[in-house]
Amino acid sequence: MKTVILACDLYNSDHPQRSQEWESEETIAYMEKTIDSLGYDVVSLSDPKEITSVLSNIPKGNRENWIVWNLVEGYTSASREAYIPALCEYLGIAHTGSSAAVQSITLDKYKTKVFLRSLGIRVTDSELLTEYQTEPKLQFPVFVKPNGEGSSLGISESNKIRDLSEWEIRIPKFLKEHSPLLVEPFLSGRELTVGVIGNLNHYQVLPMAYVDTPTGIYHEGIKSKSEFLESLDFEVPISLQKELESTSLKIANLLGSSGYIRIDFKLEREIPYCLEVNATPGFSKIYSTLPMLWERTGKLYSELLELCINLGFEEYQTHPRYQYGKDQNV
Repeated sequence: MKTVILACDLYNSDHPQRSQEWESEETIAYMEKTIDSLGYDVVSLSDPKEITSVLSNIPKGNRENWIVWNLVEGYTSASREAYIPALCEYLGIAHTGSSAAVQSITLDKYKTKVFLRSLGIRVTDSELLTEYQTEPKLQFPVFVKPNGEGSSLGISESNKIRDLSEWEIRIPKFLKEHSPLLVEPFLSGRELTVGVIGNLNHYQVLPMAYVDTPTGIYHEGIKSKSEFLESLDFEVPISLQKELESTSLKIANLLGSSGYIRIDFKLEREIPYCLEVNATPGFSKIYSTLPMLWERTGKLYSELLELCINLGFEEYQTHPRYQYGKDQNV
């Protein structure tokens, strides 16, 4: 029997600023129950020492029967979403989701935009702010956000900066809390999210949706672990669907993503701009967007988890990035 290890960080309400992106105990328990029902042995691990110890002690001749579901988000490190993929490649053990290389690129919003722009993907102008400057290079209004955070961490209504006086007051505080900062033009249109499932050259785009929030700004208070305050509107015009599907497939292929990614766009005068790529999206059946997009296809949550596991094993069998680890297991 094959074994699935859920490697995760668990949400801690005592330290929400450090665990905004982490999964709840309820989510991990539900994932564990669902994966068990699919016929796998499954265990969840959240302690770094325990994770590394268990993985390194899997018998070398049996590592092809194990897979790690990567839910580790960490904090502060620019490499934190790559911890598990890099460790698995090194040890020759399969994992879900994208490689360490893809995880490291997509966590850095500025580098992702530079990369995508260079290959013809429509993104806004932006600048990376590592220290205070008297004014932005871009015209007001601008939107300022942490360059290396997810789950809208560090974003509130005050991140929209309308003029120089607001800039002078807010930027020093923002830099103290979340440096470096990404500065980009404020886009006034609706936000959309697109899920892409599959491995290189074999991707499928899930039903896409507008993401509506009470204020129009997707701030860190919207998606809590106890309630879901955003609204998904699947009534996206066919012409826009076709454009976003084409763009999302191109992004997945350019990055070489594996398993699953979620791509966010925002409109300005009905023209979509890519905001960011999330290579480690949440998998909560309660509050995560990707499973909601999947279930819009009419398929079950359990089918999503099984497909992601199968894609991870497929990648392990076919992708050369695992070869070094496999050679050490012989």
